[in-house]
Amino acid sequence: MKLKFLSIVLAGVMITAFSMTSCLNDDIEQVTYTNETSITGFSLGTLWCEMVGTAQDGSDSLYMDTVSFEDYPFTIDQLNRTIENRDSLPVNVDISRVLVDISADTPYIIYGKIKEAGGEATDTLWTSTDSIDFSVAPAEGLSFKVLSMNGIYGREYHVKVNVHKQDPDLLTWSENESEVPFTAQTLIRQKAVYTNGRIYVFGQNGDTPCIEYTTVSANGKANGWTPVENVPANTNTYSAMVWQDKIYFLAGGELYELADDVPQLSADSPADIRLQQLLANATTTNGATYLYAYTEDNRCVTYDGTAWSEDTPDTALPSAGQRFSYAALPLSYNANIARTFLFGTHTDNAGTESGFMAHRLTNESTWNVYDYTQSDTLRCPNIADATMIYYDKKLYAFGGAINSAQHEDYQAPFSTFFASTDNGLTWKPVTEDVTFPSSSFAGKYEAGYALGEGSYSCVVDENNFIWIIWHDGTMSRGRINRLGFLPKW
Repeated sequence: MKLKFLSIVLAGVMITAFSMTSCLNDDIEQVTYTNETSITGFSLGTLWCEMVGTAQDGSDSLYMDTVSFEDYPFTIDQLNRTIENRDSLPVNVDISRVLVDISADTPYIIYGKIKEAGGEATDTLWTSTDSIDFSVAPAEGLSFKVLSMNGIYGREYHVKVNVHKQDPDLLTWSENESEVPFTAQTLIRQKAVYTNGRIYVFGQNGDTPCIEYTTVSANGKANGWTPVENVPANTNTYSAMVWQDKIYFLAGGELYELADDVPQLSADSPADIRLQQLLANATTTNGATYLYAYTEDNRCVTYDGTAWSEDTPDTALPSAGQRFSYAALPLSYNANIARTFLFGTHTDNAGTESGFMAHRLTNESTWNVYDYTQSDTLRCPNIADATMIYYDKKLYAFGGAINSAQHEDYQAPFSTFFASTDNGLTWKPVTEDVTFPSSSFAGKYEAGYALGEGSYSCVVDENNFIWIIWHDGTMSRGRINRLGFLPKW
């Protein structure tokens, strides 16, 4: 750093010190000036920020506006002499003209002013009206130091103003994250599950059931498909699910599990009940766990890990044998209860006004089906090859073509996410941030749609990545940006 001697400041300090000491005699107490040089407070003022508004013609329009950031906390590490905001400023904030408020042991604060990126810093006396350009700061930040009252420079602080490089609320996609095909080449009637760092896809190659898996890393990379051997010939691929850290599925009306990637009859399989479909499962905060299923004679049953019991009769479930999606959430106010959501498709003409949505509590014995007959209700969309996921504290639904009349503007496959924040009671199309890549996903889906029902599957992993597995085994991957930010506290 090129040093510029601040003669006025130093001269003032030294003259004051000389005057005091020259007048001293035995009757006057000597004054010793402090050598403290700490910065004790740092905050921002009002900054310019790029905003999105609506123009007169209804289109999105960018404009600049001022926003106060004085409440953004800055962490001062006195040991390492660093100052930064660990909660980054929003994307598109302009930090080239920054007014700061600094508290220190003395009012004499010197900072290394840089005029352009890569330029040399020049020591400059800071004032509260200085507009500082943090956009050209080096990686370690701008240098600030305090001049003590006895004329000694303190050890410098490095100050950084962190700004998000990505829109934190934007769902970012890698459309061709994996281009490795299934070993079976093509799978229809797919159901994907995730456990222990692996994605397992159950599907059919023609009439032959198959199970293949791939390991995915914490940074969202997949390493290709490995087939599971000796898959039972009568496997119901839509029944696959993870329960109590194991993968369960049905074959010939009996409950199977994967043990070390080997299919085997489960000890939990009921002796006197033939199962047609595994619907969902739920675990309460205190550890109680339940598995919900549908029998071959159209009864709903529940397994609590000890015994199977029949639910209240006459639960209305649509189109037995379809791929259901589910989500289960513990109740925040009662550790003994969890709520489970079941999502499906109406295939009959009478059901085209809405999709199928039901819920139940773990202390109940029946599914409660939502009634979307009210004309002012934001109904559940009726989606072919539907998928529902719980993501970012919301329920999201998407998939193939939509035939519910209320959603005629969103009928194309993979054109829109629908979101619910009230336990599936109402659903709204998402038009900003959480979206699909323009038309490309519809093309991927339609390329396999002629092969049969369920020509894709979807799963969310522990790192908040949404994985879509297409009919040929290629994969697309997405994540809301902020769900991938590392915690700084």
